[in-house]
Formats: sequence, C-alpha cells, structure tokens
Amino acid sequence: MEIPNLIMEMESSSSKVQEDTDQKIDPDLSVKHDDDAHEAMKTEEKQNATRASALDTILKSLWKISVFRKELASIFTEDELVSELRDFILNNLPLTHPMESNGVYDFLVTILDLIPRWNTGYDDEKSLKTMFELYETPKKMCNRCKLDAEYPPELAYGLILIANSLREFKANSFLSFCNHVIRTTLMLPCDKEGCGKRNYVERVINTLPSVFTIALEWENNETEEEISATTSVLASEFDISEIYKYEGDSVFTKYRLVSMVCLCGDQYDCMAYENNRWIRYFALNKEVIGDWNSVLSSFLKLKIRPEILFFQNVTGQTMGKNQIVFGSLV
Repeated sequence: MEIPNLIMEMESSSSKVQEDTDQKIDPDLSVKHDDDAHEAMKTEEKQNATRASALDTILKSLWKISVFRKELASIFTEDELVSELRDFILNNLPLTHPMESNGVYDFLVTILDLIPRWNTGYDDEKSLKTMFELYETPKKMCNRCKLDAEYPPELAYGLILIANSLREFKANSFLSFCNHVIRTTLMLPCDKEGCGKRNYVERVINTLPSVFTIALEWENNETEEEISATTSVLASEFDISEIYKYEGDSVFTKYRLVSMVCLCGDQYDCMAYENNRWIRYFALNKEVIGDWNSVLSSFLKLKIRPEILFFQNVTGQTMGKNQIVFGSLV
C-alpha cells in the first residue's frame, strides 16, 4: 500500500515543480491558461446558442409550410410542435453539426430523417418526410454513338446552390441558374465499350414533391454588395418542369416560396409568407416585412443571408376548359 502512495506523492510533487517552473518562466502563464479556457467556454456557448437558434428556426419554418402544418394542426399548436419536436431531436441527436458552410442544411436533412421515428400520435409520420423527397433518374444519350443509358433513381430534397457561383454566373434569372446547375453540371462517360465520350446527364423526375427545398451555401463575411448580388437573383416562384425534365402527368408544376431559414449575425431568423405578406420571426419578436421587394431590401439592410428556402407546390382545380384557379398556400 505504501508504494502507490509514494507514486502519488511523487506525481503531485512533480506537478507542483512544473507549475512553479512555469510561473518563473512566465508569471502570466497561469492567467493565460485561464483566459484560454474562458474563451473556449465562451466559444462553445456561442456555438450551442447558434445551433439551438438553427434548430428552432428550422422547426418554425417547417410549421409555416401549410401542407406540413395541415398534417399536424389537429394535434399540436405551433409552440407545442417546436417544443416537442425539439426535445425529440435533442434526445436522439448529439448536436455536433457545424453551423458554418452548409451545416444548417445538413441539420435539416438529419431532422427529416429522424421524423419517421417521432411518435406523435399521427397515423403516418413517414408522410411528413416523403413530402420533401424528390427522386431524380439520371439519363443520358451519347451524342457520338447514340447509346441511351438510364441510372437508378437518386433521393434528394432539392438543390444546393453555391452563393458565390450564383453571383459569378450572372444569371438573368433564378430559373436560368437552377437550369444550369441541373442540366449542364453533371457529365458521365459513355457506357459503350470503346467510346467513353463524356456527355451531359439529364435529370428526370416522374413525381412532384409537395415541398421543394433550395439551400444556399455561403462563404463567411460577405459584403453588402455580395449579399445584394446574390439575393437580387432569387425569385419567389418557379416552374420545376423548366429545371428538371418532368415525365409525370400533373399540370401543377409551379412552386411558390413560403418560408425561409435565414442567418442574421450569429442567430437564425424565420421569414414566412402569411396573409399575403412576408413576416420575419427573430428571437421572440415578430416584424412585418411586406412584399417580396421589401424582403430583398431587408436582406441588404440587415445583412441577412437566406440559407434554406422552402417552396410549396401550387395545387389547384380546373374551373373551366382553359381556366385554372390556383389554391392558396397559406
């Protein structure tokens, strides 16, 4: 029993000698270590606060999508949904997702993957996830040997766009840039032996998702001019058949923007279209923004970076031979 005690005494003495030596070499060393630990703690607290803000904002933005809200409105209020789904996510996921780069979009995908395991009392939790799912079937035809090729469908939740590319491309419209990303960025070699020519791949969809998601991946610390150059290209509606090759039979291929997850400083805001106007939700506050042009102005004025945009499919019914009345999204 005496030997372990002797070892402990030697280790304690060695540690004390090292502390005394450090103090003689640099009297401020112990203070510096305390400062470093304090800064590390502050950084971790800041990151945790940002993650919590991102989680709450994603959940609030999902609730603002009417097709999502409709499935749960008989069970939850908005506050109850955010609270209960937040608790479920926190209990099933270590919050290790980085909030830099495209971390917030990865966070959304993880939430969608967890939702089918969420016991809400709702009959089919899977449908809450499937309304965001999009299956792309890559197809190509070699322009040299004319060989057709079709690949297995791939699951996606929408598009990820690089904000910097959106500025550099100098698209005259948001639609043309999305079209460019989908139709002119993926190339594969011909499958015919001896050919190998690289050809563009066309992405085909047969069914339309209820919600189409577009994520913007930003750099850090964009200037006001860069934020303006990016957001000024954004649009509040588009036709998905002009982006993908659509081989389904629905005539309702238009999508309208209904909510957004935005970063303002270190905190996330939700912007939602309600009662024919845009409203900004931040912290516990609510601010009426107005029309779409006012939203674009607020991005510049407040240095807000939209990171996730939720577009909902515009459904409707035929009223006459050539007349279609589109249904409300809110």
